[in-house]
Amino acid sequence: MAHIALVLLGDGFVRHQGSRRSGAEALRSLGIQPLILEAKEGLSLVNGTPCVTGLSALALLRTERLLEWADVVSAMTFENLHGQLAAFDSEALGLRASAALSAVGARLRALLEGSAILASGAGRRTQDPLSLRAIPHVHGAVRDLFASTARVVDSELAAATDNPIVIGTAESPRALSQAHAVGASIGLNADALGIAVAELAAMSERRIDRMVNPLVSRLPPFLASEGGAGSGFMIAQYAAVSLVAENRRLAAPASLDGGVTSGLQEDHLVHATPAAIKLLKILDNAEYILSIELLASAQAYDLQSGTLARAPHTDLVYRAVRKQIPHYRDDRPLAGDIEQARDFIHGPVAVAATGNAEMGA
Repeated sequence: MAHIALVLLGDGFVRHQGSRRSGAEALRSLGIQPLILEAKEGLSLVNGTPCVTGLSALALLRTERLLEWADVVSAMTFENLHGQLAAFDSEALGLRASAALSAVGARLRALLEGSAILASGAGRRTQDPLSLRAIPHVHGAVRDLFASTARVVDSELAAATDNPIVIGTAESPRALSQAHAVGASIGLNADALGIAVAELAAMSERRIDRMVNPLVSRLPPFLASEGGAGSGFMIAQYAAVSLVAENRRLAAPASLDGGVTSGLQEDHLVHATPAAIKLLKILDNAEYILSIELLASAQAYDLQSGTLARAPHTDLVYRAVRKQIPHYRDDRPLAGDIEQARDFIHGPVAVAATGNAEMGA
C-alpha cells in the first residue's frame, strides 16, 4: 500500500507495459496530477483494507467468469461420458432447497438439451460417479460462497477502514482509535472462496481422469488419436493432478497465521491480503485445470464412435474451440494448446445460462 501511495504522490516506481517508469512519469502519461496530501491522508493510504479489497475485487471478477465456464465445460464432459440426465431433474434438485444448486441444474439441462449422445444412453446405468452427478451441488456451493464474498467486498468498498478515524464536524471533530483496519471479514471470505474454487477445480480434474481412462470412458486410452506410442492427454492429466495438489496446499487458511507487531499493540493479525493473494493463485491453477478439461472434452468429441449428434449448445462451444485449436495427434507440445484454451475461457462465456448463443469474437 505504501508503494502504491508513493506513485499517487508522483514518487516511487511503477511497471507499465513491460517497462519500469517513475511515478511522476506514469501520472503525466495519464494526465493525472500528483496528490497533495492533507492532514491524516498519508496514514489513511497505508493503514486499512484497500489492498485486500482491490485484490479481492479482481478475484471476484475472475471467479464469476470461471463459474460460468465451469458449467459449460462440465456439461461437455458429462455428454462425452454419456451421463444420466436424471441426476439434474428439476423436481429432484429442488428438494435440496438451494437456489444456486437449482440454477446450475437448470443451466446444465439447457446446455445439454437435444443431445442425441445422451438420449442413446438414457437409463443404461443407475447412477453416474459423483464428479458428474454432483456438478450442481459443488458448483452451486461455490456460487453461494461467491455471493457471500461479493457482499463483503461491496461493504468494504463503501467503508472507512483506516485508524484512527475522524468523525464529527469541523468545529467539533473527534479522533477515535478503533480497529477498522482489521480485515477479518474479507480475509475469512477470501480464504473460504479459495477453498471453494480449489474444490471446483479438483472435481474438474476427476472428470479429466475419467475421460482419459478407457475402462470408464469407452474412448481410446488417454484420448490418443493413434495407438502405440501415442500418449494423448496422459501428461496433461498429470499436470492437472499437480495443480490440484498445489491448490490443496494454498487452500490452508491465511487468516489463522500468527504474528505480533508494534510492541504488542498489534497482537492479533488476520492476514487478509495474503488470503487474497493466494486466492488469485488458486484461480490461476483452476483456470489451467479447466482449460485442460475443455481440451480433453473437445478431443473426446473427436473420438466418439458413431454419428450421434451433440447438444446444439455444446456443439457451439466445440466448434469455437476447433476454430482456434486443432485436434491433438501427439504432433506438438500440449502446453501451447493449454495456453490457448486458457485465453479462450478468459473471453465471454460461450453459452448463456438460458442456452442462448453468446459466442464472442
